[in-house]
Amino acid sequence: MGLKRISKQLLALFSIENLGKYWQYCQLYGFSSATRLALRRIRKPKGAPPAYPALLNSFPAARPEIAPVEKTVSVIIPTLNAGNNIQHLLRLLNEQEGIRKCEVIVVDSGSTDDTVVTAENEGALVSRIEPHQFTHAFARNKGAETAQGDHLLFMVQDALPLTRRWIYEMLSFMETHGVAAVSCAEFPRADSDLFYQFLIDSQSNDLGLSFDRVAGWDDSCASVLGLRANAHLSDIAALIRSDIFARYRYRAGYAEDLDLGVRLIRDGHKLGFLCSTKVLHSHNRTPYYFLKRGYADVRFLTDVLPNFVYPEIENKARLYRDIIGLQARVGGLGTIVEQQTFPVRTSTLADLFRSKLENGGIVTGDVPDLQFRQLLALLAGDSGLQDHKLEGRSIIWPHARRHLENLKNWLSKIYVEVDGALAAEMADTFAKVVALHCGTHLGYLFLSRAAHSELDESLWQLDSQLRAGI
Repeated sequence: MGLKRISKQLLALFSIENLGKYWQYCQLYGFSSATRLALRRIRKPKGAPPAYPALLNSFPAARPEIAPVEKTVSVIIPTLNAGNNIQHLLRLLNEQEGIRKCEVIVVDSGSTDDTVVTAENEGALVSRIEPHQFTHAFARNKGAETAQGDHLLFMVQDALPLTRRWIYEMLSFMETHGVAAVSCAEFPRADSDLFYQFLIDSQSNDLGLSFDRVAGWDDSCASVLGLRANAHLSDIAALIRSDIFARYRYRAGYAEDLDLGVRLIRDGHKLGFLCSTKVLHSHNRTPYYFLKRGYADVRFLTDVLPNFVYPEIENKARLYRDIIGLQARVGGLGTIVEQQTFPVRTSTLADLFRSKLENGGIVTGDVPDLQFRQLLALLAGDSGLQDHKLEGRSIIWPHARRHLENLKNWLSKIYVEVDGALAAEMADTFAKVVALHCGTHLGYLFLSRAAHSELDESLWQLDSQLRAGI
């Protein structure tokens, strides 16, 4: 029986699909790097990603009547120039029903607008920290130190509760199902960009966040996706028992909420997620931001997720040329929009964008974002690139292409045809996907050089630039 099981495992390991993937990685990253990646994956604990996180119970819909929860909640909000949004948020928090008391603590890191005055006028307790002291973990831990509530609710300054029972719904779920912490779903604002809406939908599908559930540590945590799914905890709105938080606190400079979730479920706690309860939250970010976000994800998630593996990047100059060449092609997507006669079928335009990114055609070095231009100039100087021509097989494009295919399918379900304005936003969304994958590969480069103690001054300079503000 043991030999049969081993034979099945070997057949699965050397399947046509796995061998094809190995050959593709050999072409992209080189034989030695692809082989090291394959060996690392073999040595990692096995576990297929679950279709959804381990569902420990099924839950009825929330009851319309309120049975008040006799608990106090301290809401902790890091702020920096929150603008008009902070007053609306604080008033909604002060109007929450079904709990004994809601205390609000604002941790401000140097606002130059009316954020602090507004917070104090609305009855919030304000704790000030210096701008250089801010990290996502430090600011939240600082607020928790003075909190008096039975539970702590960590939020962000640009999220808004959708109802006056928002805290009650999360708190009653915690009390009923005995979880250590609970998060809720995001609902994008009306003015949010396409890419953020796509990210919310993708995360919901990938992590099993399309229903109310409780998750904990199980066999699926052997895979990266399974661990991320079961340990999901989002500081957009994360409610946790004060006594439990006092034992754990935040510690990571990045992905501090996921790090806390991993530690909680590893120690046997359970986490809840409420899809039926939502908070209004979204962003309109630039492609450069998503490049930095992709970099930070790779750079820090190796510390948070012990089973995370990555392909090694051996040729820095080749990667830099790849990024510069792809961004030159991205710069031509706007010209493609200008050439269309609208309306155009969504799938047709998406295929046209993808073809130009893959095969070239329109090429321009024009990037509207000054910081992005400065980054590309830095990469060009370090790689000795004289033009925008892509040399050989792109390392990044196969990954971006798969992501763009998912984006196309998502867009086509929502829009059959697009007009000029939506086409321009589609071009911007394609640019963000490419930028995200450029960032992840820069992260792979940093980790590859760090693993071999080969970090030079230019990589440390790049690391500092890409980590700033994330």
